[in-house]
Amino acid sequence: MKKLIKIIILLLAISYLPYAVVLAQFELPTSQLPDLNLKPTLSLSVDPTTPLPDFPVVVATNLSGALGVNNSVYTWFLNGKKQSESSGLNKNTFSFTAGELGGVYTVGVSIVTPGGDNLSDSISLTASDFDLTWSANAQAPARYRGKILPTQNSTVFLSALPFVYRPGTKSLIASNGLIYNWSVNDKLDISNSGVGKFNFNFRINNFAGDIASVGLEIRNEEKTVSLRKTIEIPVARPQTFIYLADRKTGLPYGAAIKNLITGINNSLEFFAESYFFNFTSDKLKWQWLVNNNEIFGETEKPWLAALNIPSNAKSISTQIQVKVKNLDNDIESARSAINLEIK
Repeated sequence: MKKLIKIIILLLAISYLPYAVVLAQFELPTSQLPDLNLKPTLSLSVDPTTPLPDFPVVVATNLSGALGVNNSVYTWFLNGKKQSESSGLNKNTFSFTAGELGGVYTVGVSIVTPGGDNLSDSISLTASDFDLTWSANAQAPARYRGKILPTQNSTVFLSALPFVYRPGTKSLIASNGLIYNWSVNDKLDISNSGVGKFNFNFRINNFAGDIASVGLEIRNEEKTVSLRKTIEIPVARPQTFIYLADRKTGLPYGAAIKNLITGINNSLEFFAESYFFNFTSDKLKWQWLVNNNEIFGETEKPWLAALNIPSNAKSISTQIQVKVKNLDNDIESARSAINLEIK
């Protein structure tokens, strides 16, 4: 019996022996072991890359390559002047506000890690800017002094005038050497973007009352300069207004009218003006109506209408309307009406 037990024990030992040997052969790869001699590295990042005048700037440190860097001491400098309030334990970001156009700023930082490493880095940038202007091909009377707004199907023309400096210098970069990335309603227009493309145009697809958003990013090929602006362009509805016409000049005078009281045995001339159509007045269809009945007048100047009130007329109230329409686009239309009281 004892001999049988010894044999069983021996067989069990032999059966487990190969696994024990195999397990003893596994070793942790040296590439996964921490390198205790690795020194930390430091770099700075800035947001935005290029500040606009009077714009907040945030500079952040990127510290890696050592253990315990979370307890480092940071000392910040702006144009060589220590920023005491922004310095201290774990203060790894620094913020300031850029000043006027062309202002040069150098941000530096010194770091002492828990392991006694002393690191430093700096970054320089210059406040830059660009003007972004736009106009629409919609029409308005010559005496109109407001901004001519686009309507659906209008073409909008934009132009950028950059004042972009090389980082940390007072040296302007030529406008034709910059890259212009245009976007409409957050969609990049690749075909109209690129080097020197500071002019841009697009067609309005938005409906009246909507906003067309146009963004522009300007950068250099090295990507050391990057500015971005977005403007919102309101989309209007075509409009028309009725005025009294001057008998001598045939031009409108006074303010647009909605209600008018006149006497019997009188004659009136009305002048209708259109705003924000994509065609001039002579390319539009004009209709004058009295109490919803169309009247026909001068065909050469269909925006003019005359009303003669005979002496035997009775005191009445009536409505005069004008309708304007682009025959190529049903959406592009407008109407105006005045209430006329004859006494």
